[in-house]
Amino acid sequence: MTPTKPDRFPYLSALRGLAALWVVMVHVAKMPSPALVLPWWLEPFVKSGIMGVNLFFLVSAFSLCLTMPKHENEARPYLGFLLRRFFRIAPLFYVMVVFTYFYNPAVFPYNWKTILANASFIFNFVPGYGYQTSIVLAGWTIGIEMAFYLLFPFIYVRTRSVLLALIGLIISLIAAWVFRSTIGFLVADPRSYILYSLFRAAPMFMFGIIAFYMVPIADRWKNKRAIGAALLASVPLQFYAIVKGAVLFGEASYWQGLMFGCLLIGLYLFPFKLLVNRATVWLGNISYSVYLVHSPIISHLFRDQKPFQGANLSQLEIFALTLGITLIYVIPIAALTFYAWENWINEWGKGFASRFAARKNVEPHLKRVGDQVTPATA
Repeated sequence: MTPTKPDRFPYLSALRGLAALWVVMVHVAKMPSPALVLPWWLEPFVKSGIMGVNLFFLVSAFSLCLTMPKHENEARPYLGFLLRRFFRIAPLFYVMVVFTYFYNPAVFPYNWKTILANASFIFNFVPGYGYQTSIVLAGWTIGIEMAFYLLFPFIYVRTRSVLLALIGLIISLIAAWVFRSTIGFLVADPRSYILYSLFRAAPMFMFGIIAFYMVPIADRWKNKRAIGAALLASVPLQFYAIVKGAVLFGEASYWQGLMFGCLLIGLYLFPFKLLVNRATVWLGNISYSVYLVHSPIISHLFRDQKPFQGANLSQLEIFALTLGITLIYVIPIAALTFYAWENWINEWGKGFASRFAARKNVEPHLKRVGDQVTPATA
């Protein structure tokens, strides 16, 4: 089995949806002032919601690998790839940049420098408040994604197997270590610069590429469903070890790549209905809109005061109500932005990119059969 079409893998959309929901949960808990107090048994999971960003990165790299074969038939494949990714990400992000002019709860500096940095997606590389973070709430991840898109075609052609992808992972980990060790000599606030850097996120993308090449191997395993179930069962144990810092070696955060890789492959082999269903797949389809619109909504609803302060409610009830009210606003608005703008312009952008990338000219005496080119007279 060679994965070729993203829609053959509904669990990828489900993972995007779950990742978006996880990020919403942590922001619902942390953005009110003061932050919500959670039950002890729920707090580790909710406050680890930032891990949802790394899950996004891993799934993104996997999905990009799925799309690359279609570009091999284009005369200008690199241009076609970048244009498609631009129209997938930039239009809604630009809308949020404009929106920030009218609503800027973090009081990011909104001037021609920050606008230019955000419009060109270079803000992650510019030290200073309102740059690495993006002037869009939670927009820092978009800068990392766009920077990775520039590099991905070159990484893809050099990591065409599990072994080569593993070598790429090792290189990315070394690069991340070197970056962390040296950036303090160059910027005044290295901690935040590292947090919003492509170098820190690069291993997560590499784990996604490894997972992509593991899927066709896993598809040939005997007892696939049992192995998939075992992989899924290992995820909570890995999560506990990561949260407690009880990893074998290295930085605990990078073990998230292994955990999410097991989750992805496990759901491919055993698509557990509680995680992969029509609701989570649909949520995954609108997940980019959910991600970009949820922070301003939470900020508007709850940031300046603790929700339900003074009400005779338990910690769990306060969190559940706050999350429920947030989703009542977020889901319809995200669906509206997706269907009315994001999806429409994305489809238009695909056609625009195809015209610019153009298809390769095939010699008249050749014909294509499957993935092979053979003489027309054969």
